[in-house]
Amino acid sequence: MDCVVDVELERDGGLSQPVRKFGSERPIVLVVDDDPWIRLLMRDLLTDEGYAVLEASNGFAALRLVERQAPTIVLLDLVLPEQSGLDLLTVLKSTRSTTHMPVIAVTARTDLLARASELADAVVAKPFDVEELLAKISVIRGRSSPRANAAKPIASARAGQHGANRGGLHAQTISPPP
Repeated sequence: MDCVVDVELERDGGLSQPVRKFGSERPIVLVVDDDPWIRLLMRDLLTDEGYAVLEASNGFAALRLVERQAPTIVLLDLVLPEQSGLDLLTVLKSTRSTTHMPVIAVTARTDLLARASELADAVVAKPFDVEELLAKISVIRGRSSPRANAAKPIASARAGQHGANRGGLHAQTISPPP
């Protein structure tokens, strides 16, 4: 049974929800992205896949969350306000307490892909395919096979809206429910 305890509510500083301690066996994914639509989509998608999700809109907030609740994996946008995602990736991979933490770097900037691939456990280029992202998470977590993905109407509708409005996802990869 999941046990979620609110630790603190921060409205400023890039945390987009109450800071929570997850007392369950569910793996925790930290989504670091300044785009609220991407965070919403990732939260819906990953929750449906059985993950607990923490969110941060900038690198400083992500570091605070990592200190409070070590995630199983980090999905990190490389272009962030205040502190770049590449700088955060460098900090995570060079700090003793977080060097083991798997990080998937996500970016639309092709000039950052090479450097990110040197540091991150995986790199995904935007716009990204959701199935590809889930497969990379599964591989990094060491699963033998990803869970079968059933249709996800909420995530699908939001992805279609996001893809049409912001270009963050391939519109073809997720379609609105019939």
